[in-house]
Amino acid sequence: MLVEQGARSALLLLFTARPEFRAQWAPRAHYTQITLGRLSAHNAHTMIGEVAAQKALSEETIAAVVERTGGVPLFVEELTRAVLERGGESANHEIPATLHDSLMARLDRLGPAKDVVQVAAVIGREFSHGLLRAVHPLADADLQSALAKLAEAELVYTRGIAPEATYTFKHALIQDAAYDALLKARRRELHLKVAQTINENFADLADAHPEVLARHWTEAGETEAAIAAWSKAGEAAKARSAFKEAQENYQRAVSLITLLPESPERDSRELDLRQSIVLMLYYTSGYSTPETIDATERAAALAEKTGNLTQLVVSLGSRSGTAFFSGDLAAGRLNDQALEVAIREGSPFSRVFVHLGQLATRYACGDLVGAEQHFIALLKFSDGPDSGRFPFSQTVVTAFAYGSWNAWLLGRADVARERMAQMMARVNRGSPFELVLATYSDASLRLLMREYDRSEVLAARCLELSEKHRFPVFIANARCLLGQARAQLGRPSEGVALLRQGLAGMLEVGQSLGVAFVTTVLAAAQECGGDTDDALETVEQAVQGNSEELLYRPDVLKLRAELLLKRGQTELAEADFRVAIQLSQSMSAKALELRTTMSLARLLRDTRRRDEARAMLTDIYGWFTEGFDTADLIDAKALLEELAR
Repeated sequence: MLVEQGARSALLLLFTARPEFRAQWAPRAHYTQITLGRLSAHNAHTMIGEVAAQKALSEETIAAVVERTGGVPLFVEELTRAVLERGGESANHEIPATLHDSLMARLDRLGPAKDVVQVAAVIGREFSHGLLRAVHPLADADLQSALAKLAEAELVYTRGIAPEATYTFKHALIQDAAYDALLKARRRELHLKVAQTINENFADLADAHPEVLARHWTEAGETEAAIAAWSKAGEAAKARSAFKEAQENYQRAVSLITLLPESPERDSRELDLRQSIVLMLYYTSGYSTPETIDATERAAALAEKTGNLTQLVVSLGSRSGTAFFSGDLAAGRLNDQALEVAIREGSPFSRVFVHLGQLATRYACGDLVGAEQHFIALLKFSDGPDSGRFPFSQTVVTAFAYGSWNAWLLGRADVARERMAQMMARVNRGSPFELVLATYSDASLRLLMREYDRSEVLAARCLELSEKHRFPVFIANARCLLGQARAQLGRPSEGVALLRQGLAGMLEVGQSLGVAFVTTVLAAAQECGGDTDDALETVEQAVQGNSEELLYRPDVLKLRAELLLKRGQTELAEADFRVAIQLSQSMSAKALELRTTMSLARLLRDTRRRDEARAMLTDIYGWFTEGFDTADLIDAKALLEELAR
């Protein structure tokens, strides 16, 4: 009646209807029918923020709400309220009470198609016509009719033409409602049938998406099959560098394996999984976060229980690594234990693994000669039969990085460059983590050699890759490298901001190793900006840093001395320079000794002690046999020529 008579009436009428509604009247010029689409992800995100008001929800929780609601405004609002009632935590498959009856009413109106949608809900958010037909044998005509009804009601979207079609639930809540309406025994029966059908008739799906098969075996209560499938899913995710997904898949396997009766075989399987979890946490969380430390200790307890030498080596090395990055360099004793076990075990993998631990710890402690010995020892095993084994290759790449930095400190710049080139030749270009590791390592060497332009390019690339692949440790450390480079290139304010961000990121992932050095670099950046007082205050914090990290001590004292000189405190500055030189000599750090000797020589020159300055600088400069094109040796030669005049 309104359609027929509304053309001359001064009325604005607005009606809403579900997608399956079909108008019974003919088109008219005075009304318009509008199809309302979903909210975009951006709009849904905005709506969630408005509903939550002052209560901040995590990005992960917001993403889950957006995903489950499918852009339906009512669902967005009600699911957000339900999440807030739970204290901001999202719960999978839980349907807000305010929506439950409405969703169930929609399902009940489907008639015979309700049974089809429930079976589809068990299969998953997306399901193929072929798999649905195999699991739910129904006459083709009846199945087609049911699927057409679901599509007409816009509960599912169709892609392709049956029997090659695939279907996707419009939003997760309708799938959850259909799933929850099933009796638990019926769900379990259907999950078992889906798992068996995929395993027997859909090999491509099982191989491409082992996590799908794993979920069905789990819900069917088939524990052994589920463990195997989750483990396979973890390996598949790891192979494509989806480390967070791999970690979650391994954790699901562990949660199931603990349900099995205790036995040595069960312990061994659990240990393999837990050590895989530790490795994934290195990438996704950090080396020394509470989560990583807890996972490492759990794996260590199992390794000791099993008595497997290979696993014990990995366990000792992992515990040493978490301690190392948290700044506890007493972890060297764990490395010593690991080396003893590795010698008994005998595999190239174990030897490379433990020599890297020794190399890294001795490097940070300033035992550069000892670090060099372990690098040379490691090389003997780096091209063995395990060379393609994960994570063998990245262990070797890391070793070459440390070997390169160590060579530079020992005054062998050409060797440092050669080792960095060897490292780059070994990088697996298909591994994002190895690419980030290699780029970071190269940028670090360039900074040591004062090649700031090249270092800036590499550090920026490292940061970009780290953010893309979500490697929190390298995000923090790449910011520090980039900040140092930019400060030295005349952009101190940018450098200071990046260094502060980097320091905060390091502490967030539990990394104390190198904090004193980065604090020193921050002080240097502040000095570049003319903030001498702030720089001196910052460098004092570095002086109070981890005393076990002797490697960085000469740089800290050298910078403090240079800042004291600017204040006219010559005697204190000279004392710091001399202590820094002595420390460098005790470590055989010729590069640091040369750098600090140049600073002291300038002080001696300016206080009329040119002969002493020339003698000191001649002595250390004469030691070098390579690297004469590096910035430090070029500056040293120029200063010697000046002092000789």
